[in-house]
Parts: sequence; structure tokens; C-alpha cells
Amino acid sequence: MPILIATLTCPHCNAQSQETMRVRVVERVIRCLECAAPIIPKPDDHCVWCAFSDTPCPVVQNEGSCNPC
Repeated sequence: MPILIATLTCPHCNAQSQETMRVRVVERVIRCLECAAPIIPKPDDHCVWCAFSDTPCPVVQNEGSCNPC
């Protein structure tokens, strides 16, 4: 069973927030709760979670890589 709670760190203001990841959705954009800037992963990153959180997304946790996406 994947871990669904992650600490997301905004690359713009460094604010951290505890967030719940959605299981079947690869999130490519999330707004920072502190500065409202869009958090967008770099082209070579799988998703927002894999790029800016302390826990990889459920897809990567389950599959071991981001190849399915």
C-alpha cells in the first residue's frame, strides 16, 4: 500500500505543507498554499510529488518507476 501523505516544498517560497496525494492521478501542477505560485515539475521529473516532496507519488511507489506515465 502506497504512502499517501507527503510534505510538499514550494520551489518559489520554500513553504512546506502536508498534502494528500491522489492515487490514480499524476499531478503536473499544484498551487502553493502560501504564495499561490504554480508548482510545476521540470520536464524530466515525473510529477509534482516526485520533484518537490519527501515521498514519491503512488504510481512510482507501486511501479518502481515513472514509465507508465
